[in-house]
Amino acid sequence: MVRPSLASLLLLLVSAEAAAQEAEPARVASPGLEVGGDVTLLSDYRFRGISRSNGDPALQGRLTFSLPSGLYAGARGTTLKGLASRADLEFDLYAGYTADLGVGTSLDGGILYYAFPGADGASGYVEPYAALSHTLGPVEATLGAKYAPSQRAIGGDDRLYLFGEVEAGIPATPLTLSAQAGWQDAGRFGRYWNWSLGGRYAIGPVEAGLRYVDTDLADLPGQRGGIVASLGFRF
Repeated sequence: MVRPSLASLLLLLVSAEAAAQEAEPARVASPGLEVGGDVTLLSDYRFRGISRSNGDPALQGRLTFSLPSGLYAGARGTTLKGLASRADLEFDLYAGYTADLGVGTSLDGGILYYAFPGADGASGYVEPYAALSHTLGPVEATLGAKYAPSQRAIGGDDRLYLFGEVEAGIPATPLTLSAQAGWQDAGRFGRYWNWSLGGRYAIGPVEAGLRYVDTDLADLPGQRGGIVASLGFRF
């Protein structure tokens, strides 16, 4: 039986896709405002290396509104399974600003709000973020940080996440390779590393991905190394 929250997410994603298709080919909701998004099926939803879908497939959708000035805002929804809070849906609301610093370098900063409808107790929390990216030919490197100040939903401790990523498009092919590493400091809840290595293959609006994800945590279900596959549609 499909849970009401999953059914609602599916309806939301279908509606967003239909609206985006009606707006083609410009994908502009109003002068200067651009709308884009994607719908993706994941073999496992890994959040900083740890599964939030209990090792099972998850459905994810995203919708972003952006202005030529660099301002943007949007939302992402992902189905969940097996969390201690018993939430079966995650909504991430975000807003930020991207600035072009020239010579292939850009700065991105904003704030994220994580919401878990139906969760037991306090669950939503905010997390500001900042990232610096540099592009050289087909290679893009990014360094960033996400900081969640003390909040009830995360146990009253600050949380800091530092990350780096390198992506390289293979010339004359639709293949992009990527490597990522991150360090999570959750205060009294511990610290750990996570990393991934993989690639994406795009044909028009369809994109298939495959990556290996791992952490340095104990070899337990949900946090041990594994392959994550994805199939998405961008609009």
